[in-house]
Amino acid sequence: MGPVLVLADATFAPRSRFPLHPHRDMEILSVVIDGALSHHGDQAHGGVLGPRSAQLISARDGIVHAEGNDTDAPTRMLQLWFAPHTFGGVPAYFTRTLSGQGRQLLAGDPEMPLRADARVWWVDLVAGEETRFTVDGSRRGYLLAMTSPVRIAPRGSEAPVELAMGEGLEVEQGEVRVSSNSAGAVLWLDVA
Repeated sequence: MGPVLVLADATFAPRSRFPLHPHRDMEILSVVIDGALSHHGDQAHGGVLGPRSAQLISARDGIVHAEGNDTDAPTRMLQLWFAPHTFGGVPAYFTRTLSGQGRQLLAGDPEMPLRADARVWWVDLVAGEETRFTVDGSRRGYLLAMTSPVRIAPRGSEAPVELAMGEGLEVEQGEVRVSSNSAGAVLWLDVA
């Protein structure tokens, strides 16, 4: 979908990690849902992120790195790969930790500058309340039920759609209304 190449939902077992590996000309966003994500390599070696945190690696001319879990409890994270619209340059590493509740931008602003036409939000849901997302005609949206099942309200004569935790829905032009029977969170992507 647009510049999004990969959206992976992964759980690291305790004391496990990927081997060191290279990337070039790729925007790599990792979002920690539960646990602690460690980062090793030539960008921010030894960094650790907790829940409700994100790291953005802009690989540019090339990096070598590995993520993992250096703790005794599982770590669940999302990883999104974006095709950049600008190539080359010195690699860059950014992090963000969310505070508070509600709709919070993870990437796509000056502090977490994706080199792709995309913005990514963490959106907390309140049990029984509806949250709305709008997609204008030139863009597309993608909704991922991160931490709980969600219900998509019907549009017109359509039937409601139920998404289990970990399932997603591509959203074309218009508005989508989302609710959950329990507190939870969704990931929302707005892309060209």
